[in-house]
Amino acid sequence: MTPCECNLLYHVSSAFRVYKPRNFWYSYKMKILYLLRHAHAEPRELSLSDFDRPIDERGRKESEAAASYLKKKKITFDFVMCSAALRTQETLEPLRPVIGTEAIEISENFYNSPEDQILKYLRQVSDERNRILYIGHNPGIAFAALKFTKVFPEVLLEGVKPATLIGFQFQIDHWIDLDWWEGEVIDVFQPDLLPAEPPAPKES
Repeated sequence: MTPCECNLLYHVSSAFRVYKPRNFWYSYKMKILYLLRHAHAEPRELSLSDFDRPIDERGRKESEAAASYLKKKKITFDFVMCSAALRTQETLEPLRPVIGTEAIEISENFYNSPEDQILKYLRQVSDERNRILYIGHNPGIAFAALKFTKVFPEVLLEGVKPATLIGFQFQIDHWIDLDWWEGEVIDVFQPDLLPAEPPAPKES
């Protein structure tokens, strides 16, 4: 090999060392979205509006289980979007110490939003936010979860039950680019609780 060829080989190999693709991956941002359906709530009564329904005892255990799961898995967020309904806010409360942020938007706009509205609100989030938790209601949460991914987890085929938490990863830089069928499910949590016990019969 001539001195000229050796010099050329040195510069070519140096160029490969400088321009490795890893720099591209370092600049690429993934967006993470978790959807959470509110925990079990009290049944609607004539004197209580749907908006004001609180979670029941089972729901409190479910929301605490969700908080424990997030803490154990060290899952945190930099923005939380929560429906202003009482049951969604009460589902959020046990999560506050573990979610890693105080940037929380509680809005009536998120109350019983259909999936297209959920998508619309998520697209409006600042790109400074990379990990979002959205707490809402069925059927919007269930349909959004179904449409965010092409491969829906079998464990959810029977329905998105109360306090179900579903994590998605999207290969996008901007929330405005969020779209159906583009996500990958990275996490699913459902509280492992026994069905609520029926009330004891009253003595006559």
